[in-house]
Amino acid sequence: MVAHSPHKKKRIGWFAGVALATASLFAQAADQPPVRIGWVNWSDTEIAVKLANVVLEDQLKQPVKLVQADIGIQFQAVANGNIDLIPMVWLPGTHKAFWDKYRDKLEDLGVLYEGRIGMAVPDIVPQSEVSSLADLNKPGIAAKFDGKIFTSEVGNGQYKLTEKVLNDKKIVGYKMVASSESGMLSELDRNLKRGKWSLVNAWSPHWMFSKYPLRYLDDPDHLFGGAEQIHAVARKGFSEQYPQVAQFFAHYSIPATDLQTLMLKARESSADKVVAEYYAANKARFAAMVNGNATASSAP
Repeated sequence: MVAHSPHKKKRIGWFAGVALATASLFAQAADQPPVRIGWVNWSDTEIAVKLANVVLEDQLKQPVKLVQADIGIQFQAVANGNIDLIPMVWLPGTHKAFWDKYRDKLEDLGVLYEGRIGMAVPDIVPQSEVSSLADLNKPGIAAKFDGKIFTSEVGNGQYKLTEKVLNDKKIVGYKMVASSESGMLSELDRNLKRGKWSLVNAWSPHWMFSKYPLRYLDDPDHLFGGAEQIHAVARKGFSEQYPQVAQFFAHYSIPATDLQTLMLKARESSADKVVAEYYAANKARFAAMVNGNATASSAP
């Protein structure tokens, strides 16, 4: 029989305690119902949600169920407790109306990354001619854009805001040509190949800024709301039921350049593939987020 020193016994006991605590932690996560994460079929959201899914299932052994629907339905569902959280709430401007309506039933878990909306042009348009929204009213400029503003769906938040900006600033000679995200960018691509000017309703993060040489038009009056922050928002009581998931989302962040690159790569393969590769290459950083390490989680 081998005798153990008291110090060695203490070390063995400590390691055993850590192992039991870790096993207990994973058991608790596995025993929990799946975390129901709502998402909208936006390019940035798909990457952010699927990456969070991988982290939660790998690091915390926490089952996850993804639920896709339009943003208005998502807000209603999380407020009613039918889903647990939505990590794509744009504040303070874009989703303000939804936030104001349901905020008493919601928890703000934190900011994931920053975004922006506005009008953009490719670098084929000289800055000396068009650098700001005000420049759109210069003589002859509307004609160079064929009087068109390429935009995605009719009636979405940015479409309505653009209508208001055109009216309030008396920007004349333009009409919005609405189709879809892919239709809008197909028009941009076609014009670039022909050496023609384009004016588009853009938002970021988005792969369009990785693929095309685009710049936002200056908006000194913040008519399009300025910088936006994309929040993870949960139902009331979520942090109490899932404290470690809440802690992860409080520290979850993706550098904007990384996110836009992933979005572009996903078009060439799939979101699932690029997310798996990115997670494997950054596993330690995501482990730090799970453990509540804000400094490590913000490292590039």
